[in-house]
Amino acid sequence: MIPYINELVFSFFNGFFLIISILLFFILNAAFRASSITSFSYFSLFFRNLISIIIFSFLIICIAFITNTTEIIERTQFLKFLTFLFLLTIFSAFLTKYIYILLKPRSKPSLVLMVDDLNEANLKNRNFKFPEEAVVTNFHIDAIDDVVNFSAENGVEGVYLSVTAQNLNSIEILANKLSIYAFDLYWILPNSFFRDQDNLILTKPILLNGSPVYLDTSQYLLKRTLDVIGSIFLLVIMSPIIIIVSALIKIADNGPIFYSQLRHGQYGKEFSMLKFRSMAEGSDHTDKQVTDQDSRVTWVGKIMRKTSFDEIPQLFNVLRGEMSLVGPRPHIISETDRYSRKIIHFLSRHQVKPGLTGLAQIRARGKTNSTELMQEKLDSDLEYINQWKLYLDLKILILTPLSIWNNRHNNV
Repeated sequence: MIPYINELVFSFFNGFFLIISILLFFILNAAFRASSITSFSYFSLFFRNLISIIIFSFLIICIAFITNTTEIIERTQFLKFLTFLFLLTIFSAFLTKYIYILLKPRSKPSLVLMVDDLNEANLKNRNFKFPEEAVVTNFHIDAIDDVVNFSAENGVEGVYLSVTAQNLNSIEILANKLSIYAFDLYWILPNSFFRDQDNLILTKPILLNGSPVYLDTSQYLLKRTLDVIGSIFLLVIMSPIIIIVSALIKIADNGPIFYSQLRHGQYGKEFSMLKFRSMAEGSDHTDKQVTDQDSRVTWVGKIMRKTSFDEIPQLFNVLRGEMSLVGPRPHIISETDRYSRKIIHFLSRHQVKPGLTGLAQIRARGKTNSTELMQEKLDSDLEYINQWKLYLDLKILILTPLSIWNNRHNNV
């Protein structure tokens, strides 16, 4: 028989255990990284969640003994609760990992290894093992320009420096020259740094430049979910206007409806960015910026460019994972090449996906025709990258239509 317990006391401790349970559950999941679906296998996630639940149950029991409230916790109900909580967390983790694998690009990561000796025997004698799925290309440390060009053309995600102890003085020079580009730069420590030669393979390289942003599992899924749901929603509600605009473009000069142009995406990888065609067919043979009353712009193109409606097809780029709804706007390749030589850290903006709109766009719209204006936009892009939050994405998306309207006279 359960002794009589005052109803007010019963309600208080039920609420107390509910709050404690929530706090302990999240603390233990964080401690055991039970939700780190990008880092661990299904088995590891299962084991980490199991350990988290076991420790969680012991802590609840200990708290009940300390507070002399063990009679409040009914054993059968408590076991059912633990079983349900465990199954729910495992199901959520497995499902989220499966969805993440589906959404994440499946291309093999492209990496570069820079060494001071390209001899085959020397290449094998490295205290670091690259992922099996990675495509690794070897360069000599003197071929910096070749590495930069190769990285831009192949979307290289990471460059690894590995030099012998005799050439350590070159590390600082290499780091200064390479850290501004759109890839992570790592230093693989020489074998001579370690006494225990048996555990060299476990040594992790040192990250020298550090990405401006790193989205963990939950952040990536939140941002990608916003991209997918937001893009589908916008395409559906604007479908009547899209159909009308497509017909008007076709009527204007009987040319193609869409226009694609190569841009640099994440890690400098090139992709075809879609637009509604706003200029006469063949006008893209020059990189000359569009000016007011430009004869190349069609009559329907003038309307689209004033309202930025020509950018709407980029929602398909977002769905394909090449762009995000919010992020640094991708510049034409000639502009990227020009300003990357004039503005330090300009290419750092390519360490994240380019966006349909961004912080720089809601602050100032229109053409960027000077280094000073481009520096201002870069500062806004880096501010967004370093301070990313889902709230910031939502704020930028809400303010974008207002920015387009306020700056409609600057759009040409």
